[in-house]
Amino acid sequence: MAQKSAFDTPWFNSQGNDFFNSLNKSKNLNIVLTAETEDFDEETTQQWRDEGFATKYVPLLDGGKEYVQRVHQAGDAFGVSEYYGIVAFDDAASVILSAHVKPAHPKLVAIVAYYPSTIPSINTKYPPSIRVLVHLAGSEVGVQRHPEVLGIQSNKTKTVKKRIDPGAGYGEVLKLGFKAYTYAGVQSGFAESDLDEFDPVAEKVAFGRSLECVRRGFRAETDVEGARDALVDATASGNTKKALGSLRPFAHVLHGPTLTGGIGTEELGQFYGSFFYPLPPDFRVRLLSRTIGTDGSRLVDELYISFTHSQEIAWMLPGIPPTKKKVEVAMVSIARMMGGKLESEHVYWDQAAVLVQVGLLSPKMVPDGFKKKGVEELPVVGAEAARAMKRGSSKHMNELIDDWKDS
Repeated sequence: MAQKSAFDTPWFNSQGNDFFNSLNKSKNLNIVLTAETEDFDEETTQQWRDEGFATKYVPLLDGGKEYVQRVHQAGDAFGVSEYYGIVAFDDAASVILSAHVKPAHPKLVAIVAYYPSTIPSINTKYPPSIRVLVHLAGSEVGVQRHPEVLGIQSNKTKTVKKRIDPGAGYGEVLKLGFKAYTYAGVQSGFAESDLDEFDPVAEKVAFGRSLECVRRGFRAETDVEGARDALVDATASGNTKKALGSLRPFAHVLHGPTLTGGIGTEELGQFYGSFFYPLPPDFRVRLLSRTIGTDGSRLVDELYISFTHSQEIAWMLPGIPPTKKKVEVAMVSIARMMGGKLESEHVYWDQAAVLVQVGLLSPKMVPDGFKKKGVEELPVVGAEAARAMKRGSSKHMNELIDDWKDS
C-alpha cells in the first residue's frame, strides 16, 4: 500500500480556503506613512483612513539604518499578528526602496514610493511577498548601479541619471523589474495637498493605483458592488434618508449633459428628495456592463435606460413639460466609493438622442449658414443608438457617413 503524504491527511483537507486566505492577511489594514517633514499632510493621511486603514507616521529625520528601524518599529506596533504596508514620499521613498530589496521583514506586504529621487537598478527584483509600486515625476530620476570588476559586482553603489519618458500623459507604466508609473506635466509633491506642486488629477490616478497595490498585498477584498447597488436602490425608490447614509459628507454627483446633481449631503438630500425622485412609472434600467477598477473602489456601469416622458424629469430634461414620448438612451456612470460610501459619481449620456426622441431636436434643423455649405442633416440619432449599445450592433451603422456606401 502506498504511504499517504501529509497532503492526504484529514487535517490538511479540512483547512479549506479559509486556511490559505489567512496567510499574509491581517485582521486589520495597516499603513506606515513616511516622508521628510516632522508633520505630514493630514488630507493624504485621512484618505487612507477613509479606506479603512490604520495609519502611523514616521519622519525621515537623518535617515540611515536607524530610520528604517523606526519605520518597522511603527509597523510592529500595530500588533503581534498584524501585517502592514509602507507608503513613502520623496527622499524617504528612495531609502525605503533601497532598504527592502532582500527579504528581511516578513510582516511587510507592500511598498508604495511616491517620486523618489533615486530608485534601485531597473532590473531589481523585490521579494515576492512584497508588492512594490513606484510613482515617478519630473523629467529624470537617479538609478543606482553596482559596477562590476572582472565580472564581480562591487558593493559600492553608483547613481546615474535616467530620463523619464512621460508617454501620452495618463500615467505610463515603465518597463522595470518592479511596477512603476510616470506622470506627465507634474513635479515631485504632486500627491500632497499641502504643497504648491499638488496636482489633483495625477494624485487621484496615483492614489487609485496605490490603493490597489496595498490591498493586493493584504489580499483584502471589498464589496464595492454591494455598497454601490444599495445606494442606487435607495435613490430609485425615493428612500432619501437611506441614500444619504450611503454618501460621504462631501460627496458629489454630477450629471454632465445637464449639470445637475449636487455637492455634499445637504445639497444631495435636496436633489434626490425633490428633483430626482419620483421617476416615471415605466422607468427601467438594464445593466449592459460593469467594470471595477483595479483599486477596487471605482465602478464604471454601462446602462440601457428606457421610460415614457410622462412627467417632468428635472435631472435629464429640466424645464421641459411632459411630451408623452418614449425614450431609450445609453448611459455611463462612473462611481468612486470610499470606505463603503459614495465619494463621487459622474454620469454621461447622449443628450442629443434624448432631445430627438422627445421632439426638441430634428436632424433637419440645420442652421442656414451650414445649409449654404451643403449640410443637409445634423449628425444625430434617436433611440437606435441605445438599442445598438444593447445589441452590440445596428443595421444603420455608418449611415451618417456620406461616402460609406460608396466605399
